[in-house]
Amino acid sequence: MATGSSDLLGRRLFERLALSPEAAVNDASRAFDDRLADAVESIKRHLVDLLNSHPGNSACAPELGLLDFNDATIGVLDLKLNIQNAIRQCIERFEPRVQRAEVEPLPNDGDPLQLRFQVHVTIALGRDSAQTTIDLLLNNKRYRCVN
Repeated sequence: MATGSSDLLGRRLFERLALSPEAAVNDASRAFDDRLADAVESIKRHLVDLLNSHPGNSACAPELGLLDFNDATIGVLDLKLNIQNAIRQCIERFEPRVQRAEVEPLPNDGDPLQLRFQVHVTIALGRDSAQTTIDLLLNNKRYRCVN
């Protein structure tokens, strides 16, 4: 199983624990693109959980999550910039598979109650790394990945 351990880095802890020993060994022989796709899907699931968490809700990491920006009293332009920076900092701090994140706002497609962001991340996969893009949508106080 040691040969496949570096390939399992793209998965979250409970995802790795759920794998059978045979699946873990077979994971080592999979192509890099397949491992990257699995890692990106796992990171997306984690980002949804992470960004929908609020500081103070985790006893072991009280800073985990994002503030509720719906109650903000600052201007709309400052608000979008603050959310953008908060998303980047949260990802870089609490998603260990991401080496670097850049967040940019996207047009809201005519719906002023939605905020869209595109996150460009560099993902560590053992000795390798790759870049990918994740689109986030903030709608009705919930973040979700749309790609």
